Amino acid sequence: MIRHHTIAGAQTLIGFLFVMVLSVASAATFSVSPTRVELDARHRAAILTFSNSGDEPLRMQVRTMRWSVAADGQWQLIPSDDLIATPELLEIAPGHSVQLRIGSLLDAGASEASYRLLIDELPNLSDNKSVHSPEIKVLTQVSLPVFVEPAQVTRSPVLSAATIEHGVMVVGISDKGTQRLDPQSVKVTVTDRMGHVLGQHDQIANYVLPGSTWFLRMKWPANICSRIASVSVSWPGMANTSLTHPISTGAEACEGISSL
Repeated sequence: MIRHHTIAGAQTLIGFLFVMVLSVASAATFSVSPTRVELDARHRAAILTFSNSGDEPLRMQVRTMRWSVAADGQWQLIPSDDLIATPELLEIAPGHSVQLRIGSLLDAGASEASYRLLIDELPNLSDNKSVHSPEIKVLTQVSLPVFVEPAQVTRSPVLSAATIEHGVMVVGISDKGTQRLDPQSVKVTVTDRMGHVLGQHDQIANYVLPGSTWFLRMKWPANICSRIASVSVSWPGMANTSLTHPISTGAEACEGISSL
C-alpha cells in the first residue's frame, strides 16, 4: 500500500503597489492497493482499491499509457487503448473507498508489455474560492505500473556499457530477457587492473524493461577513480548473477574531482 500526503506551507507574494497572501491548501490524502498490476492469459483483469482518508471529497481521473524507455534511459509514456480502466473518473467521499478495474484483452506476446496508470487528482467541484482570499490547491498525480506477462518468462541482466567522466561512473544495465527487472538493491564493485577491490556500494536499481537500458550513476573520489579498471554488478535475488564490464579511464575522466 502506498500513501501520499503532501502539505504545502503559505506563500507570500509582495508586489510593487500591493501585498497579496496566497494560502496553499493541502493535497489529497489517500491510499491505493495494490501498487502494481500484473496481468496474464489467466488473469486478464485486476482491481485496485482507492481509499480517501482526508476530510474532503476526492475526484481523480485515470489515464492508461504505454510505457517504454528511450536509448538514453528516459521513460516515455504514450496514451494507449490496450488497457481498459473502469471507471475513468473516481469520486471518493471522505472516509470511503472505491474500486478501479483494470483489464486487458491482449494475448501473451514474446516479450512483456509495460504500461503506466496515471491517476490525476481533479479540483473539487465544491471548492469555493473567495476573491479576497485566493487559494492554490496542490494536486496529486500517481503513476502505477501495469505489466502484461509474456508467454515465457526470462530475466537476463547485461552490463551493456561502463564509462567514467569527471569522476562519475555510468553503467548501462540492460535486460535481454522477456520480463522486466524489478527495482532492487544491487552490489556494485570496482576493481583495479590487478583485480583488487577498490570500493563496494549497495545501490538501488530502477525498473529495467525488456530490451531497454537503465543507467546507474556513481561518483568516485580521485584516488579511486584513476585506478578503476572494471566494474561488477551483482543481483542478490538472482542466483549466480554477477556481471563485469571493463572501463577505460584516463586523466581526463577523473580530472577536476577531489580525493576523499
